[in-house]
Amino acid sequence: MENSERLEILTTPSRRDGVRLQLEQTIQQMGKEMDLRMRQVPHVESAIEALKNGNCDLIALSAYDWREFDTSGLFIAGVLPRREPTWVLVSDDKPEYLIGQPVIICDHPLLHRQFLRVRFDSVIMTSEDFAQSIDKLEEYNALHADERVPWLEELRKEGKLDGYIVTRGEHQALPFKARRHTLGLQRDNPERSRFVPPPLNGFTLMVARRDFPSHRIEDWCDSGAFIAHRMETAIWDSLPENISEIVGVFVEQRKVSTILREAKRANDEQITDSILDLNKKVKNTVPRLEMKIEILDPLGMVSAAAERVCPVADSHMGMVTLLKEFNILLDTLSSEHEELAKHYHGLPKEFSEAKPAMLDLGIDHSDSSVDED
Repeated sequence: MENSERLEILTTPSRRDGVRLQLEQTIQQMGKEMDLRMRQVPHVESAIEALKNGNCDLIALSAYDWREFDTSGLFIAGVLPRREPTWVLVSDDKPEYLIGQPVIICDHPLLHRQFLRVRFDSVIMTSEDFAQSIDKLEEYNALHADERVPWLEELRKEGKLDGYIVTRGEHQALPFKARRHTLGLQRDNPERSRFVPPPLNGFTLMVARRDFPSHRIEDWCDSGAFIAHRMETAIWDSLPENISEIVGVFVEQRKVSTILREAKRANDEQITDSILDLNKKVKNTVPRLEMKIEILDPLGMVSAAAERVCPVADSHMGMVTLLKEFNILLDTLSSEHEELAKHYHGLPKEFSEAKPAMLDLGIDHSDSSVDED
C-alpha cells in the first residue's frame, strides 16, 4: 500500500439512508489494500461542490440524492453491493399475528396499501395524522427529522400504537434496539404477501468527476447493483408522476439456477418457460435480470403486477416488454366494462352487464399511461 495513490472520499453525517454506514464498512475492509481516507462535510451540497472543484476524488450518495441535487458534470463511477431494499415493520410481532385492529404508522402510500393487503383490519395513519389524533401535533411538528422515528418508538413502548413502517436505514439510526419484521419479497414462501419495495432503495453510489478512472474502485463495487440501479431508474422515469409514489419496482441480477428453483416452487410457468427450452433444458446459463413492478388500490384489495426475467444483454427490451405488459394490465383493470349487446349462451346474464372498473387507484386517471419508450 506504500506505493498506492490515496483516494479521498467525502461523506455527510448520517441521513438515515444507510449510505454513511456502508461507506465506513467498505473503507474499513478495503483500506487494508488501498490508501482510502474519508472526510466528513456538513451537507450533500458541500460534498458535491468540493468534488466539482477537485477537492476530493469521490463522494458517496444515495440514489435519491443523486436525483435530487445538481450533479451535472459528475458520473456514477460504481455502485456498492446493494443493501436490502425492503422496508421493515417495527412491532412486537409479525403483521399476521398482531392482535385486534392494530394501529400502524406509515408515511409511504405504497407501503400503506401493501400492508392493508396483509391486514385489512389495521388502522393505518401517517405520522402527522397520528400526532393530531393524540393531541401531540405541535410536539411532532417541533421535532427534527432525526427525532421523529425515535418519538414513534417511545409512543409504541407506551402502547399508543402497535407498530410503524420505516426504511432499514431509519431503523438502523435508532439510538436503541427495536424489534423489526421484514416486509419482504417472500421468495422462499410464495404463500405470504409480497412487498415489492419503492424503487431505488438500498443503493450507495460512488460519484466522481468525468475524468476519474472507474477501474480503480471496481474491486469494491458491484456490476449487478450498477445495472439494477440503471434499470430501476429507467422504469421509474417511465411512470407518470401521478402514480410514481404508489408503484413498487425491483430489479436484481440473479443466477439462473436460483430463479428457476424459486419459479418451480411457486409454480410460476411464465418464468419457467422463459428460462427452459422445449426439452426442459436451460436456454442460456448467463445471469438474468429479474424485474418486478406492482401497483395497488387504496384498500390493498386489487393489484396489478408484472414480472420479467431476461438476460442482462437484453435488459432494455426486457424493460420495454415489462412496461408494455404492465400498461395493458393497468388499462384493462382501470377501465369500466360496458354492457355487452350479445348474450353468450351458457353464461349467466350478469356476464353481459355493465361493470365498474376492477382497479380504482384513487387518483386522477387523465395521465396514468406508462411510457414504454
